[in-house]
Amino acid sequence: MTSVAEAQSLILAEARGFGIERVSLEKSFGRVLAQDVVADRDYPPFNRATMDGYAVVAKAYSAANAYEVTKTILAGDTQRSRTMKKRGESAIKIMTGAAVPPPFDAVIRREDAHEDSGTVRFDLPAVGAWHNIARQGEDLKAREKIATKGSVIDGALASFLASLGNDRPAVAKLPRVAIVTTGREVVPGGKKPKPHEIRNANLFALRALLIEYNIASVRTLHVVDDRKQISRAIAAHLDCDILLLTGGVSAGDSDFVPEVLAEHGVKKIFHKVAMKPGKPLWFGARRKTAVFAIPGNPFSCQVVVKIFVAPFLRRALGLPPAHEFSLPLQRARQKKDTLQHYFPVRLVAPGVAASSGSLEAISFNSSGDVRAALFSNGIARHPAEATTVGAGALVDFLPWRVL
Repeated sequence: MTSVAEAQSLILAEARGFGIERVSLEKSFGRVLAQDVVADRDYPPFNRATMDGYAVVAKAYSAANAYEVTKTILAGDTQRSRTMKKRGESAIKIMTGAAVPPPFDAVIRREDAHEDSGTVRFDLPAVGAWHNIARQGEDLKAREKIATKGSVIDGALASFLASLGNDRPAVAKLPRVAIVTTGREVVPGGKKPKPHEIRNANLFALRALLIEYNIASVRTLHVVDDRKQISRAIAAHLDCDILLLTGGVSAGDSDFVPEVLAEHGVKKIFHKVAMKPGKPLWFGARRKTAVFAIPGNPFSCQVVVKIFVAPFLRRALGLPPAHEFSLPLQRARQKKDTLQHYFPVRLVAPGVAASSGSLEAISFNSSGDVRAALFSNGIARHPAEATTVGAGALVDFLPWRVL
């Protein structure tokens, strides 16, 4: 049986990018930058007034002078320095955001000025160079790298890209994904089940993960535990980048998925992981298609998605690994086997950060318990080699929400 660490390594070894595309800035939110972004020019691109006021020449300034106001400059005005020759005796009225033309190199705010009949006096005893001016290039120099490949485009980054004129950023292409759920007992969520049937919950656990990575267009299909139906479903979706199957992967009489995958030329990389829940996980590949055959119990599905599928997506999209934290467990926990256990926990924090506080284990009956992950903040890891995790012992905590 494959260890969790080995299974993760084997899965990540199959993760390859899906290509690069350019999208409009309006459609880029949540997408992953596929190239580093550099400044197209200096920022600010000119010496910029940071206050409404008057521009003067600092070394010629004297509080005793009365300055002739020769011009008013608004943000966006084009200025020529040849019109600004009276260094010691002139000032320019200037507005926030406007370019400060040479030789002027200081701005005195309007509140410290008294203008009357075209002349202005100032209250300040002295003024230094670049007073109330953002100097050209002080934020960024032309060609300076500021956003790196693998960054997620959020509001701040989108605003920055707009400032640079990058209205079609290069982003990682999203994969083509298919979800095939299986089970004779499984019915659609909107259908009233018979006493021996259950609703299709796994479909939504998988869709939620994909939406987290902006993968909204997904092919979905449900088939009963019939070898021919499963075969047709697999054959129809091996053109995708990722095929996710749930159910039919264990050792029961109707668990046909591993055999049918082999019949279609999907190479088995491993089957069964030394973990609980999620032990029957099957992973393989055919050409560019990665195939995850995931156990059908709801909590097993959720754990496998977090431990294996999400890291695969992150690696393929160029994202760094998700953060994990080590936090103390409030109460001791025991197990009798040598499998690595994952169990739902609630973060009990003196603050609200996922990196502080302690973890309270949430009780559940089995991996088939539909409420196992409900009201939890994530899952914690009980190491394979440890029979007991004592109260207060540090355990690895993996939040459901990516941080």
